[in-house]
Amino acid sequence: MVEKLRRRILGADRDHAKDNFLWNMIGSVLYAAATILLVRLTRGAAGTGAGADFNIAFKTGQILLTVGYFEIRPFQVTDVNNEYSFQDYLSLRVITCAVMAALGFLYPAVSGEEGERFALFALLCLYKLMDGAADVFEGEFQKNGRMDLAGKSVAFRTVLSVTAYGVALYLTRDVVFSVCVMVAAAAAGVLIFDVTLIGAFARLSLSFDWVRLRRLVQSTIFLFIGSILCLYIFNASNYAVDAVYQGADAVSEDIRYVYACIFMPTSVINLASGFVFKPVLTTMAAHYVEGRLSSFGLLVGKLLLGVTALTALALAGGALLGIPVLSLIYGYNLEGYLPQLLVLILGGGFNAAGIILYYAMTVMRRQRGILFSYGAVALVTLLISHWSVRSFGLMGAAVSYCLVMLLQMLIFGAATFAGWRQARSQQERNRREGGD
Repeated sequence: MVEKLRRRILGADRDHAKDNFLWNMIGSVLYAAATILLVRLTRGAAGTGAGADFNIAFKTGQILLTVGYFEIRPFQVTDVNNEYSFQDYLSLRVITCAVMAALGFLYPAVSGEEGERFALFALLCLYKLMDGAADVFEGEFQKNGRMDLAGKSVAFRTVLSVTAYGVALYLTRDVVFSVCVMVAAAAAGVLIFDVTLIGAFARLSLSFDWVRLRRLVQSTIFLFIGSILCLYIFNASNYAVDAVYQGADAVSEDIRYVYACIFMPTSVINLASGFVFKPVLTTMAAHYVEGRLSSFGLLVGKLLLGVTALTALALAGGALLGIPVLSLIYGYNLEGYLPQLLVLILGGGFNAAGIILYYAMTVMRRQRGILFSYGAVALVTLLISHWSVRSFGLMGAAVSYCLVMLLQMLIFGAATFAGWRQARSQQERNRREGGD
């Protein structure tokens, strides 16, 4: 039965390039849309305050997910020389997800959350943990040229869990119970899809070889710390708005919800660029490892041009339709917030370009440079985010987000170019020495 299901999902042995693009796009769109839908469903069932609480707890779960990920996947899918086995990656993921689960209960306790907010923070961390569990399987699919399976995994798990949450919320109007149902559905999705398929690519087993795991941690630790700083940078304006406007009055609750609504499009450009970028990540790594540095640089340049075009389209679309569409999606009148929306969209474009450059640096194995770059940007973010919101409200939040994303893009761009030039110089020296 399992083997028959596996063969049916894997499909015929052929070129899966089109499937990779299509299913990566479908999975990414559904994953992004799920956040919007979950917040909308919660607000509709339990009110604006509950929607804002769900939003900030969900974002916290996303941040804690960096512990579960440990930024292993970019290293895993670019490990074209198979330095580590799938069993190594899976074993380390078990450890990091266990730590994430512990933090999911510790963080709300230490931060003073109580009652339903405590439960939301802890349970939504467990929900995001299922993404962490699935990610190591999806990375193996991608590494083997089957990005379509990774997209199908995301799509299946997302539809299953969001549908379960919606049905439970409709029947009970109990947010905490409904999140419990959603967690169970997400776990079932991982077992049904990812665990079923992995046998076609790798042996499903754990291998706690502590020497190899220590080496793998050493290879990814700087990426992991950088990923934590990255998520702090990305969400700093959200947390600043939540802190400044946290209160019992309706106006404060509305302002927090408004910013959650207009912030959503910042991910759209990165999402759209990921449709093309993620499937070619292994190709990018192959170009670099095999010494085709001109092809590597050309591919990065094409991706950055694509992000520029997508940002321009997003700004035009946001100016014409952004406020009406977001008002319809979230069921809330956002009239008057167009300037903030456009600034956030521009910042989203800078962020997408920065992520492409980050992956280029990962391929070049410049982990220390990544950590230094994120550290510098995080320091600037810490200095300006809360001050901007206190001084200029939601426009201050939008501008601070845009400025730090621009800074991040420029620093990564300079570091990537320096690394590429260094690799070219080394390649030339090797050729001259070989000629001698």
